Amino acid sequence: MDAAMNPDSSEARAGEDAWRYFKYMAEFVGFEPADSAAIRESALIIEKHLPDIIGHFYTNLLQYPPTRKFFLKPDGSVDDHYLQLRMYHQANFWRRTAGGIYDEDYARYVDYVGRAHTCRGADPNIYIAERYVIGMVGFIQHAITKALMTELKEFDPDLESRAIKAWNKLCMVILEMLARAYGHEREAETFDDLLAVNAQEIMEMSIDSYEKSLGIRRLYAYNDVAVARADEIPEGERKIVQIDGLSIGVFHHQDGWYALRNSCLHRGGPVATGDLVDGKLICPWHGYTFEVKSGSLVTDSSAKLEMYPVSLVEGEVRLRIPVLVQIPPVDETGEVGTTGEGEAQLRENEFFTRDLPSGQVKLVQVAGQRVAVYNLDGVFYATQEECTHAGGPLSEGDLEGKIITCPWHDSCFDVMDGSVVCRPAVKPLKTYQVVLDGEIGRVV
Repeated sequence: MDAAMNPDSSEARAGEDAWRYFKYMAEFVGFEPADSAAIRESALIIEKHLPDIIGHFYTNLLQYPPTRKFFLKPDGSVDDHYLQLRMYHQANFWRRTAGGIYDEDYARYVDYVGRAHTCRGADPNIYIAERYVIGMVGFIQHAITKALMTELKEFDPDLESRAIKAWNKLCMVILEMLARAYGHEREAETFDDLLAVNAQEIMEMSIDSYEKSLGIRRLYAYNDVAVARADEIPEGERKIVQIDGLSIGVFHHQDGWYALRNSCLHRGGPVATGDLVDGKLICPWHGYTFEVKSGSLVTDSSAKLEMYPVSLVEGEVRLRIPVLVQIPPVDETGEVGTTGEGEAQLRENEFFTRDLPSGQVKLVQVAGQRVAVYNLDGVFYATQEECTHAGGPLSEGDLEGKIITCPWHDSCFDVMDGSVVCRPAVKPLKTYQVVLDGEIGRVV
């Protein structure tokens, strides 16, 4: 059983001083109630930007072989299901943090997250090097600062200043909480080449994971599926069923019926096959424990297994399985299927020239790759969107004349030919051709 789930275990006792340590570090960096209030005031801004922040974060992780390896199946392909689980937990962590409530439960939660990255966590085979955890906090801290500056600089500079200072202090506390779980490094760094990543796909996964963390669901229709006769699942028993590629555990527990997806939030283990003790379902892989009636993770009630409505109809156990309904785009007039009056939908590699004024940058997609398009006095140029230094988003950089400056580390490039103008980047950008078709620009 997961030590962090068992309040009598030594690992659980190891986290008992988490609140004391959190308060100690908060006092050390000067994190005060006014800072908590500033973070609460800025929470909606962070919520707005969080899917994009997390999407960019995991895009970077998948580019670098040393971090990509944590998300691979045995055959070397990316484990999309596990990737989305990590996105879900990441979104949940930062949403909870943005809520501005820092009490004993929050401190123990951060302590648990820190240990989960080491061999002292639920899975002794997992070890995420401390430098990667430090990098994660730094990445998120930088992205939060940028989001606050973008949203507040023109409208509320006082809140901008207070919130940035508050988030910087809090991230220092969080980093100390996470880092104290480590003893020493066990892995030597390598310098493998960056790998190609479908950034758009990662962003879509990030948005989907973020919506799940909020409890938001896309528009669904439902299939009503009979899975068993009621007498096939006596009180205290269960049945594992397969429906449209989903493995689902159907439980008859204390005169109630519950259906949970048979995939643990940790690493997709067959949670529905685990021991059921006092209403708590224990995943057989790493001991993560869930309430069978609600699907909630015992250590974090906001993290839940997917559940499905159960009904009994004439002695049959029936489940309602959601089926995503594709919603056609709606224009400003409410008409379906166009982007405006008489206009066809743009492809992902197209843009309206009127939407890209001179001196501005726009992001499009070409064969799954992010591409930045630039308007230089009515002439359009396009390059890869990721900076060749550290993957910074050039579409969010400053364009002065023909020079684009990366917002992360100030590398500069000539957008006409992709050449490096100023370091730290040393590798030129890939360039694309822009073809004009009336009012539509197309990157090829």
